Amino acid sequence: MTALLSLFLMMVAVREAATPLRDGCSADSSVLATLDAGEPVKIRYALAGESVPCYKVTIDTGGKTLDGFLPASAISGLDEFEKGLRDASWLDASQVLGAIKAASQQMSSLGGATVASSQAAALIESSQPGRALELLENELRKKSDPTTLALAGIAAWRSDDPQRALIYWKNSLAAQPNPDLERLYRRVERETTGDQSTAKLYGLRVLLRYDATLVPVETARQMVSALDQEFLRISGQLGCTAEERIVAIVQSRDAYHKTTDAAEWNGGQFDGRIRVPVAASQVMDAALLRIFAHESTHACLSMLGRWPAWLQEGLAQKLSGDALSPSIRLKLEKMAKDGRLPRLENLHQDWSRLDTEHAIAAYALSLAAVEMFSESYSAYGLRNLVNNPQKLAAITADLDKRLGL
Repeated sequence: MTALLSLFLMMVAVREAATPLRDGCSADSSVLATLDAGEPVKIRYALAGESVPCYKVTIDTGGKTLDGFLPASAISGLDEFEKGLRDASWLDASQVLGAIKAASQQMSSLGGATVASSQAAALIESSQPGRALELLENELRKKSDPTTLALAGIAAWRSDDPQRALIYWKNSLAAQPNPDLERLYRRVERETTGDQSTAKLYGLRVLLRYDATLVPVETARQMVSALDQEFLRISGQLGCTAEERIVAIVQSRDAYHKTTDAAEWNGGQFDGRIRVPVAASQVMDAALLRIFAHESTHACLSMLGRWPAWLQEGLAQKLSGDALSPSIRLKLEKMAKDGRLPRLENLHQDWSRLDTEHAIAAYALSLAAVEMFSESYSAYGLRNLVNNPQKLAAITADLDKRLGL
């Protein structure tokens, strides 16, 4: 089976002269261009299959941009590339919020922050960005400071008003540099430029923003209904409460990947909003329902606190209907016996840095752990687990033993 591994858009170079850029990884794939030694290429992702590793790349040659494939042997600089991948720091809104909260606490000790900032940060963390934005904008009418501006930007972004967010962040950065906020600013600026999803439909628990040229309004209505029902089902099992509508964004695959820089195998994500790419012919089918359930689980968990990666992904898989196959179970058992599986607590929050084998194992292990919990702690239940985080460490250690880790 072939699997894709997300990589940074990072610059490396062609190793030898007369290297063919092909439209696939096999030796008989059509040649799109012939590259010179030292010609720079951007790696999009690695394709690890049954033969040698192969990379999808982008090059600028002859005045035009081409996408194609190169084998690892044709690319120089891969060692540094892989090191950069391992050492990379991925950014999400929660990390930025943490940095801003730290700055807010420092300002508070100096008498420069407000109680409103702390209250707003708590509201954003509990998925109530609309209330947070109202609170912060009232505060900004009295006094403007970098922390309040930055928080107002995050609240606006989570409320799906990126243009307002960019204005607040620009003013905050002008008053006080913040590298994390700068990176988020650039990311959202790029998202806003490439996003054509402007039509909106309101459900009971979800606000759907979608590309009307891609999704017929009747299909969009079905999507809203499905998202409402899935969140209701999942919240009933986990105990989360949506005080405000969850934003869900549906857009073309091309727009999705351009605005998020997600790997091309990625089928959806939750970054404070549910984001899902769809094809022009997409209908409301079982596969899309599964993605909605997966991302709705992440949305629900975010309302209840911060959780380790194995629990996040294990629950998202289980509550979207996934189950481990007998062959995958056997593979996990063998890897555990050989000492090739990490303990649950040692799984990274960001699995995009794992190689293909370990990424697949991480997802399978997280689902196995949640299935094991359901079998061994059936009387306790998932809802008690996520509502009693102080018990998670002991349960995690017990699951490690039961899984042979």
